[in-house]
Amino acid sequence: MSSATSRYLEIRPNNIPSDGRISFKNGFPMLSFTIAAQNGLLDPSTIRIVGDMRIFKDNLANPTPVVAGDNPKITMDNRLGVFALWEQLTIRHSKSKMVCEQIRHYNRYMSSYLGVTSSKQDLTGHLGETALCMPNPKAFVDTVVVNTAGGTQKKEFSCHLPSGFLSGGNHINLMETAFGGLEIEIMLAPDSNVLFSETEVLTGLEEAHYQLRDLKLTCEVGDIKPEDMAMMSSQTTGSLEYNTITGLYTSVNTNNAQIQYDVALRQLQSAFLTFCPSNHINTLAQNGLATTYPASTGNVLGHFTRVQFLRGGQKYPADFDYVTNISFDGNVSTVDSQLARLQLESIIPEYQLDRTSASPVNLNRNYDLSGSGTSSVDGTSYKVQPDGGALFAIGVRYSQFNSGQDFSREQFGVSLESNLAGDSPQSVFLFLKARATLMYSPTGVQVIQ
Repeated sequence: MSSATSRYLEIRPNNIPSDGRISFKNGFPMLSFTIAAQNGLLDPSTIRIVGDMRIFKDNLANPTPVVAGDNPKITMDNRLGVFALWEQLTIRHSKSKMVCEQIRHYNRYMSSYLGVTSSKQDLTGHLGETALCMPNPKAFVDTVVVNTAGGTQKKEFSCHLPSGFLSGGNHINLMETAFGGLEIEIMLAPDSNVLFSETEVLTGLEEAHYQLRDLKLTCEVGDIKPEDMAMMSSQTTGSLEYNTITGLYTSVNTNNAQIQYDVALRQLQSAFLTFCPSNHINTLAQNGLATTYPASTGNVLGHFTRVQFLRGGQKYPADFDYVTNISFDGNVSTVDSQLARLQLESIIPEYQLDRTSASPVNLNRNYDLSGSGTSSVDGTSYKVQPDGGALFAIGVRYSQFNSGQDFSREQFGVSLESNLAGDSPQSVFLFLKARATLMYSPTGVQVIQ
């Protein structure tokens, strides 16, 4: 950074109620922060959302917190922590309002990202401090969810926002004549998709909700040296390159699913899909953010027997089918090793993967999709799986050296054969990582993908 000194900014939300308490249930579904244009260089990787999160069982004038003696308790996804609250992340150019990057279903993306790129020690240590994450569901309840009788104990966080634009290594010239200012918008997730009962019992928990207090955005801005001011002010045009994430949603209800999209991406790096029973979404009885296998009849796991990735209807990049180990032995409980490797590489290249919590413990098939009291106690429920929780996805990597593959004229597709039976709709979340180039000029911003 070409700067003499650095300044640390604290920016309050643009939209905030008079009492400073933000709650989705009480009508504040969007957070918006503006980093104004100024004579400085912004390091986007230093952007943090700072605040205090508390969970309540009801929506009274003085809401009742979750306390140690409650049975059952309301809780959240322990691997996600405060990331469970961020439904969508949007980064805009403040002057033209053009979108630099938008990640839909951001919390579901972060569940896979954190599971693959963070070790158990990360989840317990610095992520536990900064984002309220935990690898163990009981430890999460005891340290994050449970509060004092008056609900006065703060649950403070200072979380980063992993995204291509903010983590791409670029510094942003905030001068009015150059790139200018930024707007960070975060769509909050509904309470019913963030919170869920430890069991399926909801007595007394129907109005459960989360609340955010003392919110602010912090970042580091470097002052431009006087001798560099003329040169930096002349940078009226420029370009930035980074990887961006596109999130798509669909649903399937068949044992031979065909998913096809015109993604219009020229440098597609990788893609992965996560799954969730559709009846688990937006209900306090189930964890709608868990990355599990699909659900067959009776809350048992459904398994994929054959997977094909397609480009323009043809098998690509592999010209063969991925036939899983469940096809040969219906009783096998270990994850298919080839699908597991593809999953990890689709989220982060193997040469960059120096820590992970993915293991046979959370990639196995030794759980069911019931949230009942019995399964939650004996450890068979997906809600109480160790090492952060169930971690399943199907992915593919296209790029070896960031060159990517051209899907601008041909459809992206995937064919999924499974043993799903009966009427069991499954929600499918597709995430596409592609190389993007942002070009700015006095007329605005353009993103080329």
